[in-house]
Amino acid sequence: MANVNMKDIREFAKNMPGGFLIIKADKQEDILFVNDALLKIFACTTQKQFVDLTDYSFKGMVLPEDYENAKQSIREQIHGSKKNSSQVEYRIKRRDGEIVWVEDCSRLVSTEDYGDVYYVFIKDVTEQHNLCEQLATRKKMEVELEKELKRELEKEKRLNGVKTTFLFNLSHDIRTPMNAIVGYTDLAKKHLKDGKGLEEYLEHVSQSSNHLLSLIDDLLEMNVIQNNEIALKNDVYNISEQLGIVIDMFRVMADDKKIKIIINDELNDDKVYMDAALFRRGLGNIVDNAVKFTRAKGTITISAKREKKSESGYVKYSFSVKDTGVGISKDFMDRMYDAFEREATSTVTGYIGPGLGLTISKKMLGAMGGVISAESKKGEGATFTVEIPFKIATGQAKTSVRKKPEKENPKSKGEHRVLLVEDIEINRLLAEQILIESGFLVESVADGSDSIEKINSNPEGYYDAILMDIQMPVMNGYEATKRIRKLKRKDVKKIPIIALSANARGEDMKMSVECGMDTHISKPFNTEELVGTLNKYIK
Repeated sequence: MANVNMKDIREFAKNMPGGFLIIKADKQEDILFVNDALLKIFACTTQKQFVDLTDYSFKGMVLPEDYENAKQSIREQIHGSKKNSSQVEYRIKRRDGEIVWVEDCSRLVSTEDYGDVYYVFIKDVTEQHNLCEQLATRKKMEVELEKELKRELEKEKRLNGVKTTFLFNLSHDIRTPMNAIVGYTDLAKKHLKDGKGLEEYLEHVSQSSNHLLSLIDDLLEMNVIQNNEIALKNDVYNISEQLGIVIDMFRVMADDKKIKIIINDELNDDKVYMDAALFRRGLGNIVDNAVKFTRAKGTITISAKREKKSESGYVKYSFSVKDTGVGISKDFMDRMYDAFEREATSTVTGYIGPGLGLTISKKMLGAMGGVISAESKKGEGATFTVEIPFKIATGQAKTSVRKKPEKENPKSKGEHRVLLVEDIEINRLLAEQILIESGFLVESVADGSDSIEKINSNPEGYYDAILMDIQMPVMNGYEATKRIRKLKRKDVKKIPIIALSANARGEDMKMSVECGMDTHISKPFNTEELVGTLNKYIK
């Protein structure tokens, strides 16, 4: 048992570089002695300042949040050590308000004068502790970064797999209608005198062509969406009429499968500001899927309702499409909105498509503030719900009906001359034949530069319209149009120049108009569209 002489201890601890104190090892944990170095650690210049700061107890020294853990650690180490010693770190609050970390090295000693006491050596380890924390944080960040890299690699691997599968499926889905087009075309050639058979073969060719065109349109639309090129239009439409148009788009396909369509339309004849084309396309893809994946003689229920008008003038509309079809697996539900994802190939489903319908719907409806949700069980059908806010309008609503072909211009028969500018011979021959059979006079050239020469070599008013391809080897259609408009003659200022191009993006159409063309027809075109457009623009 040691004899504690405070005078000797004070002299001993006076020049000690680190903090030192003696604490009674009882419940009160009163402090018996502190040296000057300890006062400095606590930013105190006198012992009175230290007493006022800590109440001269161990509990008053330690930051309250750390006290219990520090006390417990010291007790466990002392009782578990043959040398009755402990080492622990905790935080203290200095007199200037700064919180610092200290290392506490204690030893339990039995004394004659004070009983059991702790000899405690204290040093400021804030810098080391912060460094350790930084290293730990850095290590944690490295671990997280490694995990993130691993996730990205796995994602990349999955996307590559999706891409490979998509290209494989797309190849199959393109070859399927192409096979029908090639096969039925060969059959048609062999049965030219069989009127009924020939008509049937050509109908198959037409259907397969439309399938192929639908694939291409989906891919182009997805490209627009991925490049964030969706441009919203806000016109006034009757929302109930727009829903009716969507449903009518798929009635024939549903009737062919004897699918019953039930409509629960609780909408008022509200007029709202909306992009009708995006709405019809977005909701239409959902209805299209319902018809495709509902078995023959199944049922599709389409419901629509509205909430009360908000103070901002918006109303939330809800559209649900419930079918009795094949349903969706839980696994596929998590990724069904991802581009190019399909739960099964067209070989299994019997339906051709690149797996973009829901992706396009989500993006298009989302651009208008809409949200899609879905519920489904495999083999039990699916329910898709679209919630979308529209602002109520008071103006006259536009109508969205399929445009009828322009009536044939009575003056077109043998009187109106068209300059056709097309570099691909087979496309040139096709357009020529359609125009000639429709009563137009046609002259053709194979390049934009040739079109300028043709115009210059003929008198003013010789041509009534120009059909202009875009991509040509020497001079493209944009440049040719600009030069034609700048020619020093009156007729070229007003003559209709119509783009006839396989460039089918909205951006392409915009560029056609900006360079001086009147409008843009995308290939493949049909006779009604081509002749109707010419009759519309020829005065």
